[in-house]
Amino acid sequence: MKRREVRALRARLLDELQHLDRTAPPDAMCAHLCDIVSAWLGRRILLRFDDLGPRGLTGLWAVTNEGTYLVIVTTVASWTQRVHILLHELSHMLCDHQPPEAESDLAQELFYPDISPSMLQLLAGRSPSPHRDELEAEHLAGVLLRTVLDWAREPAAPESPAGRADAATRVWFSMGGPSSRQAE
Repeated sequence: MKRREVRALRARLLDELQHLDRTAPPDAMCAHLCDIVSAWLGRRILLRFDDLGPRGLTGLWAVTNEGTYLVIVTTVASWTQRVHILLHELSHMLCDHQPPEAESDLAQELFYPDISPSMLQLLAGRSPSPHRDELEAEHLAGVLLRTVLDWAREPAAPESPAGRADAATRVWFSMGGPSSRQAE
């Protein structure tokens, strides 16, 4: 993906994140990220968090015969790491990489915890050494993670106290006065 495309994607993501409450829990943010990419690609994306076992597999994606993307992210990581792993898998999609294909019955099994890590690794089409697609997805995921972290650090717009939308209140906030939430 070219730099210009990455910058445009970063700007689009930042714009889309404005629709999410900054106090939303991390799993809601992950679901929102999937919704954003789903809308961009015109494809359904199903997300699941699961313990992917001791083999070091942290995330995977596949596509069903119906064109639905399936993403599984490990639960054995911090939320920041999980968001990065999710963004890595979504980056494969955004870079138009070819996903492993999963049969419909098999795709449903992906969303049950009793599937073995070796089967997940097979489905993910993982190889022990990174190749061009992995490097490209990792680079884009890093850019998108920085975008999410920048968005999360932005101060929220001050809230007007309930029933106080008069001119004096607007002037107070425009001069940097704290909201009732900040004053507590």
